Amino acid sequence: MTTRLALIVGSGALVPEVVAAAQQRGFALRVLSLKRRADLKGLDAIPFRLSDPDAAVAAIRAFGATHFALAGGVSLSDIARETLAGFFSGSGLHSMGDTELSDLVARLETLTGASPLGVHEIAPHLLASAGSLGGPAPTPAQHDAARYGLGLGRKAGSLDLGQAVVVAGRRAVAVEDIGGTDQLIARVRRLRWRGLVADGASPLVLAKCPKPQQPLFVDLPAIGPRTVANAKKAGIGLIAVAAGGTIVIQRQQVRALADRLGVAVFGYTDA
Repeated sequence: MTTRLALIVGSGALVPEVVAAAQQRGFALRVLSLKRRADLKGLDAIPFRLSDPDAAVAAIRAFGATHFALAGGVSLSDIARETLAGFFSGSGLHSMGDTELSDLVARLETLTGASPLGVHEIAPHLLASAGSLGGPAPTPAQHDAARYGLGLGRKAGSLDLGQAVVVAGRRAVAVEDIGGTDQLIARVRRLRWRGLVADGASPLVLAKCPKPQQPLFVDLPAIGPRTVANAKKAGIGLIAVAAGGTIVIQRQQVRALADRLGVAVFGYTDA
C-alpha cells in the first residue's frame, strides 16, 4: 500500500530535505504550507493559516492521507496557541506550552484518520549519529561540559522551556526560550562582549536535546549551518547534540563549515 503523506511545513532548510526524502521513498505527497516558499513550486502546495485549522484537516482528509508529518519552523503567538487549543480540545482559554500543544496535534489522527510520522522516520539520515559531526575533536573539558549541558537541557525541557542550553564548563549561562536557538546564541554573544562569559579556561558549549516528555514525531531539536556560524561568532567551541534525537539539516554543509571555522559538532549517546 502506498504511503499517502500530508506534510505540514513551516520555514527553514529542513523542508526541502524532507520533501526530497518522501519523494525518493515513493510516497504520494500533499504539502500544506504555512509560509510562502519558492522551493515548493511544482508540488501544488496548499496554503493555510493557523487561525483556520479546519482547512488543514479538510485538506488532509480530501487527500486520503494515511500519514501526516510536520517539518520546518513555526512561530506561535499566544492567540495562535489559544486557537489551536480550542480547536483540538475545545478549551481555548489559555495559551499552551509546546509539549502540551504537541500532544494536542496528535489528535489529528482522530480527526483525519492519518497516523503521525516523525521527520526522522521519513528521513532517518537526518538524525545525528554518535561521534564527530564536524570540526576538531572535542577536548576532555569540552566533553565534560557537554554532558553537563545535555543534562541541564533535559531539566529545562521538563519545564517546557526550549531544547538548548549554553554552559561555560559546569556553569549554566543561558537557556533557550520562545525566541529559539538563534536568539539564545545571540544572548550569549552579548554576554561575552560584556565580559561575563568566556574570559577564563571554561569552554563554552551549546547543548541541544529533546524534551523528556515530548512526542518525537514533532519538533525534534535541529541544528544546521547557521547554528555553526552563529556559534563561532559567540565564541562557542562545541555544539553537543543528543545522538538519535537531533536533526542535522544540510549535514555536509554543517561538516564543511565546522571544519573551516574550527567549531566541534559532536553527537552524544551517554549524556
